[in-house]
Amino acid sequence: MAINFYKSIFCDKCDMIKKEEVKEKILRESIKLFLSKGFSGATTNELVRLAGVSKGALYWHFEDKNDILCHILDRYDNEFIKVLTRKMNDCVGDFSDKFKGFYKFTSEFARDNRELLLVFTSLLVEFAGTASDIESRMKEINNQYILIIQKLIEDGIKEGTVRKDINALIYSRFLAAALMGSHIQWYLYISSYADDPSFNRQHAIIQRNELLNIFLLKKESFSPN
Repeated sequence: MAINFYKSIFCDKCDMIKKEEVKEKILRESIKLFLSKGFSGATTNELVRLAGVSKGALYWHFEDKNDILCHILDRYDNEFIKVLTRKMNDCVGDFSDKFKGFYKFTSEFARDNRELLLVFTSLLVEFAGTASDIESRMKEINNQYILIIQKLIEDGIKEGTVRKDINALIYSRFLAAALMGSHIQWYLYISSYADDPSFNRQHAIIQRNELLNIFLLKKESFSPN
C-alpha cells in the first residue's frame, strides 16, 4: 500500500512537471510567433504546429489566443516591473547610485530576455489606440514603469542632486522612450552581447553616464566602472 501511495504521488508530480513544460513551450513559441507575425497575424493552427502540441493541449492550458497573450504580459510584469520595483525599493545611496542600479537591471534584463522585451514593445505599438482590454493592460504595465522612474527623479530632486527645473513625469517618459529605442537599436546592430563584450560594456557605460548627466544638478566625472 505504501509503495502504491508514493508511486501515485510521484506520477502526479511527473504529470504536473510535464504539463508545466508543455505550457512553457506554448508560451515560448507564442512569443516567437507574435514577434514574427504580430498578434493579429498569428493563428492557433500555426501555434500548435510550432509548439508541437495538439489543439486540445493548447486549450487545456489557455482559453484562447488572448489568454496566451495575457500570460505573456503577466510574465513581463512579474519578471521585469515587479522585480525592478523591489530592487529600487531596496537600493541605497543618492540619485546617481540608484540610477546606476536602475540602468544595470534594465540593461541586463534586455540582454537576457530579448524576445520577452521585444514582444512587449512591438505589441504595445500594435494595440495602441484599439481601446481593447489588452491595450488597457499594457498601458497599466507601462505606467508602472513610468512611475518607478518618476519616483526615482522626484527623490533625487528632494535630496538636492537632481535639477529642480525638471518635470519628473515628462522626464520619466523621456527616459523610458530613450531606453526602449536604445534596446531596439542594440538588437538591430548587435547579433550577440557576447560577440564583443568590451564594446558592449563601453556602449552601456557611455549611454548610462550621458543619460545620468541630463538629470544631475552638477555634472560629475565618471570612472569607467
